[in-house]
Amino acid sequence: MSIEGGYFENDSGESLQPEKSRQWRKVKKIVDSGELASIYDGETLEDMLQTLIEENDYIRALRVSEHLIALAPYNAEGWFKKGISLVNLGKYREAIIAFEKVAVLNPADTETLLHLGICYENLGNPAEALNAYNRAIELYPNDDEVHFCKAITLEHLDQYRDAEAELELCLKLNPEHPEAWYELGYCKDMLDKWEESLHCYDKHLELDPYSSNTWYNRGIILNKLGKYEESVLSYDLALAIRENFSSAWYNRGNVLANMGKLEEAIESYKRTLDYEPEDVATLFNLATAFEEINDFHQAIFYLERCVAIEPNYADAWYALACCYDTIDSPLFALNAINKACALAPDCADYLQAKASIEFQLGYIDEALRLYREALALDPRNPYLLFDYGTALLDAQLPNQAVMVLEKLITVDSNFTDAHYELALAYYALGDKENTIRMLAEAFKLDAKKKQAFPKAFPELYAEKSVCARLGVTKR
Repeated sequence: MSIEGGYFENDSGESLQPEKSRQWRKVKKIVDSGELASIYDGETLEDMLQTLIEENDYIRALRVSEHLIALAPYNAEGWFKKGISLVNLGKYREAIIAFEKVAVLNPADTETLLHLGICYENLGNPAEALNAYNRAIELYPNDDEVHFCKAITLEHLDQYRDAEAELELCLKLNPEHPEAWYELGYCKDMLDKWEESLHCYDKHLELDPYSSNTWYNRGIILNKLGKYEESVLSYDLALAIRENFSSAWYNRGNVLANMGKLEEAIESYKRTLDYEPEDVATLFNLATAFEEINDFHQAIFYLERCVAIEPNYADAWYALACCYDTIDSPLFALNAINKACALAPDCADYLQAKASIEFQLGYIDEALRLYREALALDPRNPYLLFDYGTALLDAQLPNQAVMVLEKLITVDSNFTDAHYELALAYYALGDKENTIRMLAEAFKLDAKKKQAFPKAFPELYAEKSVCARLGVTKR
């Protein structure tokens, strides 16, 4: 949690009243002219400090606080204002020293302990931050802000259940604490309590309806709940508040893609790129959407941009290979799949794709070797077994094809094409009975397969008895 512009300064944007403005100019003149050294009255210096703090003039406030401390080393207010000034100048370590002084002089001051904890949090020392918050809670257990800050530290430690408990206590003390509702929504999300998370975000929006981040997070939760239309609407409201919210455009695109509204998803991804033109995740998803609508040239365009920005993006190289393969550019496909395999040599999917491309290019032995290598990594992958089996059949190795395709059927007995290809393999071996057996299974799973029977199995088609067994009507 950043404390700058939050706990320690007034960021309302309101201008100072004329009297306060005159007072600030007067104090500023005293500090800049050197008159400060001639002021010895503690109350006067404290008033000057308050004026400077209200104006967010922390450099001059620091000078006044140091002068006050030099005159009165045990003045808790001087040390406190010094801490406030230092923390707003980003000097957290020095601020901690000042706040610790206040804690010694006024050990019951929970506000000091609160600021101390936030300083430790900013320095990445959550243990000390929690210690400070716990000291404050012991003194005043009903301070909602201390429970809130403790929860934020627990969130940063991924201790979401403990953070959830602190936030619920904070809201019990102060039900109209908007940030607590927001953070509780986040914790509930991390704990997979999505309905409760949605409720928390709705409560936050009752208090702060123009929070684009809350509408955005609400969209994420609705997507997880499968409420896609509502999710898109939530993203739309986030974007109505903050049009350049690139993450909202991106996630909106993802939801639309999940809904099958690919044209709208593409437009959403393009809007993301308006604000983040080199975001590789967006480029990849945009390419995927174009691939889904069979616009492979556009898919290639965005995938090429993707790998130009992130050359080690293996999935993008793989997708690029698939697109080039689909448009019959096997040499470009081979180049892309080689890049993918070099980045992830043990990925069975990449090896399968490379084997298919090598086979198309006529490198039969290399292709079959790659299929075997892929199967060693993923031996029960039905699609990989099918590709390997059909490649063996095309390579005029029907005996091996039968072995592979029979294994496939044991893995997935409803793989229609496997039965049909196995029938072709048995037919090539002259095994009539097994051919008919496999055709019967294929036709049972997909009657449309009968249409190819006369041409693919002419000798069997010529036999009336075989046609009768298979339920094929002779023309």
